[in-house]
Amino acid sequence: MACYNPPGMKHVSLAAVVALVVAGCGPNPPAPVKVMAVAPSQTGAYSTREVLLQTVTSITALKGLVADLIGGARIVIDSTDPVQQLNGGLTNQTDVQRFEAIVKDKGLDVRGNYIERAGVLWPADFDTWNMVTTYYNFELSYAYYTKIVGAQLPEIQHLPVYYQAEAHFESTDALTDNAAYLSVIKSFIVVPQRNDQLIPLAMNVGVIGHEVGHRVFNQRVFSAQGLHPTLGLWTLAPFNLLKSIDEGFADFHGYGVTCSTDTGCRANFLEVSIPDQTVTRIRDVSSNTPCMTESLRSAFKNFSPSQWIKSPEMYQLGNLFAVSMYQTGAKMSGPASVSELQKILINTYDDVDPTHLGLRQLVDQNLNTPAKFTPEAVVNAIASHITDDVTRDIWCGEAANRLQLECEAGSTAPFVFPCTTLPACRGSSRLGTTCKAVPQ
Repeated sequence: MACYNPPGMKHVSLAAVVALVVAGCGPNPPAPVKVMAVAPSQTGAYSTREVLLQTVTSITALKGLVADLIGGARIVIDSTDPVQQLNGGLTNQTDVQRFEAIVKDKGLDVRGNYIERAGVLWPADFDTWNMVTTYYNFELSYAYYTKIVGAQLPEIQHLPVYYQAEAHFESTDALTDNAAYLSVIKSFIVVPQRNDQLIPLAMNVGVIGHEVGHRVFNQRVFSAQGLHPTLGLWTLAPFNLLKSIDEGFADFHGYGVTCSTDTGCRANFLEVSIPDQTVTRIRDVSSNTPCMTESLRSAFKNFSPSQWIKSPEMYQLGNLFAVSMYQTGAKMSGPASVSELQKILINTYDDVDPTHLGLRQLVDQNLNTPAKFTPEAVVNAIASHITDDVTRDIWCGEAANRLQLECEAGSTAPFVFPCTTLPACRGSSRLGTTCKAVPQ
């Protein structure tokens, strides 16, 4: 799950949820369907554009290969709920039991309303614009991830998307102004807007690409478990690192999904939705300035899980990994190298080869020894999956510099490759020079 809670937003009125479940107007042609959506234009700005939905099986119900939209659901995560405490709590329940305990109202099919003009369907209200664009963004995300993997991915087909969901998380107030993946119910949610978003989050292709990135990470690194054992066993730095790389890698892939449009890439994809640049700046994967700081390192090592997941530091640490990947690609030959690193990252998620184990294996092997799950271990796992020696050297130097890694565990000696903590990095690697050394 990723939450976007930018301050100071203005109300955007929406049709009542009941309007989503009444019969839709207009034709329901088979795919591919020409329809208007809100998408990036050639200038980079979002505008209304004609798009082609390739996978939709019902344009009125917004269902198809990549997503199934559902309206009017009520989702509650509440540690005081007796149903959620059965069998010792949600962590001990099956996926079906958790779903039944959390999704209090299962919702109904949405219904889009359209006007046909010269063979193109025009959404007749805001919610239809929003739903069509959301589905289109799931199509672009699916195309990106299947291209990266080189195969069809059943785990990101027919994804449940609860549109305009009423969602409560340990609070009486319903969540607003967000789009998120909830691994605990293996579903996506789009909640009502209450404040000013430049482009609603569900209409932002990078945001949907980011959220699908969480799904892929959960499926591959967490073995598709709704609540992974690390949530109960790990704390402080190991837990914080796991959450941060999930966010940073999702941002890196969200950027990749923006490149699948015909209008070019947008590395800082949040800036078109969130006016507060202090929020978006720490998520820009193309920035060359992010570095480990003493305050970030202190928070990383000392924040409890509940502190970390609510802090900007969680995203800052994840961004250091994403920026290291982007800058490694940029130092090779531009976007083509970045796309190759996106493939390498996906391959790193799950790999049983003992010569270069994946993150899933690294996590599973250290469930009871979380101190071994370190930034060095993550960087090394990625390095071991880079087959090109020059690229691997650059990655090792970039990541070691930005994350201020330890070359020898506990050593204060100057950083010089090769390192015992980074065995996949060659002696020919050179420490990056962008970031000044921070005392360990």
